[in-house]
Amino acid sequence: MARERKRLVASPCSAPKWTLDEVLAAHAELGFRKFEAFTGWVASALDVAGDPAGYVAAAERHGMRYTSFHLPAVGGEDFDASVTASIAASRFAKAVGAEIVLYKAKTRPDYVRAAPAMLDACEELGLTPVVQNHKGSALNDVDDVRGVLDGVADERLKVLLEIGHFHQAGVTWDVAYAALRGRIALVHVKDIAAGEPVGFGEGEIDFPALAATLAADGCTADWVVELEGKCWDDPKRYLREAVDFLAPLVGE
Repeated sequence: MARERKRLVASPCSAPKWTLDEVLAAHAELGFRKFEAFTGWVASALDVAGDPAGYVAAAERHGMRYTSFHLPAVGGEDFDASVTASIAASRFAKAVGAEIVLYKAKTRPDYVRAAPAMLDACEELGLTPVVQNHKGSALNDVDDVRGVLDGVADERLKVLLEIGHFHQAGVTWDVAYAALRGRIALVHVKDIAAGEPVGFGEGEIDFPALAATLAADGCTADWVVELEGKCWDDPKRYLREAVDFLAPLVGE
């Protein structure tokens, strides 16, 4: 039986065509016990209009639990309705056991405008909201993320350190970490070479240095393991390699 992974978190993006049962089973075999839930795009997405108890039971069958959760983005023509929907999704996230929610918006002003209502709702639910950079999105680089943090001006809003997308946007992990240090509640990791996702250890990101820096600072945020690009051709192989590469770095 695989050793239990306490800080490595499974991501459905590593095998977007797999059903929820398939993606939970494959990660559980490798010792994963934590799962980041999506609400769109992947075949394993959770339906926030569905039954939370059913999703909890599905995870528990594989010894898994949901620890982080992607919220729908706020913004658009009916702004108030989008905020209401994101808060409702936050309640669903709490019902399935998530502790961290990924707060998203269509524009940087939308992030700031919706923040008071979103942060109050998350505080009431006992959830930690984080913002995530994503190449080509409203939060593309460090300046975008810092701009939102400064605009919101509320320490309740934390950051997801998105190593791969920062790298693709031309921001090395150390520069991003220095700019966001003290606000990081979650880390997303994938390796990148020449701008494209590759298997862990094949790319340009210095993960041992990242792990050593976070450990020296006492940052114990979980690492969500993501595979994309060529890794989708054989997810099971690349997941095994990812665990072998990353587990020692986080002491597992």
